[in-house]
Amino acid sequence: MKLRRQFKSYRVFLLDGDGVLWRGEQPIPSALRAVRELIRAGRVVVLVTNNSTKSRDSYRAKLLRLGIDLPLARIYSSSYGAARYAAEMGFREAYVVGEKGLLKELELAGIKVLWLASCVIAGMDRGFNYEKLRRASSLVREGAYFIATNRDPTLPTEEGLVPGAGSIVAAIEVASGRQADVTIGKPEPYLYELALNDLDANRGEVLAIGDRLDTDIEGAARAGIDSALVLTGVASLEDVKRSTAKPRYVLRSLLDMFE
Repeated sequence: MKLRRQFKSYRVFLLDGDGVLWRGEQPIPSALRAVRELIRAGRVVVLVTNNSTKSRDSYRAKLLRLGIDLPLARIYSSSYGAARYAAEMGFREAYVVGEKGLLKELELAGIKVLWLASCVIAGMDRGFNYEKLRRASSLVREGAYFIATNRDPTLPTEEGLVPGAGSIVAAIEVASGRQADVTIGKPEPYLYELALNDLDANRGEVLAIGDRLDTDIEGAARAGIDSALVLTGVASLEDVKRSTAKPRYVLRSLLDMFE
C-alpha cells in the first residue's frame, strides 16, 4: 500500500494507544496493519499515550505481541513523562497513587516511593481507595508538589468507557483544596515536546494521531503540529462539529491514510 498524497510529507507519526491501536486488551486490526505499513514505508512511528498503568518496557512487550517492534526510545507514556519530569525537578522521593507501570518508571528514574514525601504523583489506579485519597490529599494540603500524570476522565476499553486518571486526580484536588501543580499528559504538550526534542524533528514533518479531541488533538495544537482524529475510540463526527479543537484530518481508521 502507498500513503495518500496528503500524508507523504510526514516523517514522524505520533500515535496514541487506547482507542487508536487497541481498546483495553483488544487490538484494532486495521490500525496494526496501518502501523506496519508506515514502518515499512520508512516512517518513524512513536507511541505517545496518556495511560500511566504500564511502563515503557510493558508497552514495548504489548506492541511486540501485536506484531509491532518499537524501541523504547519511541515509546512515551505519562508514567515515563511523570518520572522524567519529577527527576528534572530534583525530586528523589514521592507518594504515589498509581499502578505498576508508574512505580517502575519512578524506580528507573531513581525516585523512591515513600509514605511521607514532598511530592505526590497521581495517575490511573484501579486499586484507588479512601486511604489513598486521604493520604495524598493530606500531603498536598500540607504543601507537597502535586504531579498529575493526565486528566483523562475516562478510558476506552473493550467493555466501554471506564473512569480514568482524571477522575482520581479530581478527587485528590477536591479533598485537598488544591489543583495539581502540573499535568504531564495531553492536552499539555509535554509528552509531544519530549518526543520532538528527542527525535530532533521539525514540527512540519510530524503528525499526531489520536481518538480524543480534548487531549490528543488539543495537545497537538498546543505543540504546534498537525493532527488527525481517528474514529475508532472516544470521539465521533458529531463531537468534531461541536468542538473548538479541530484536527486537520478525520479518519475512519488508520488505513484511510493509504490508497
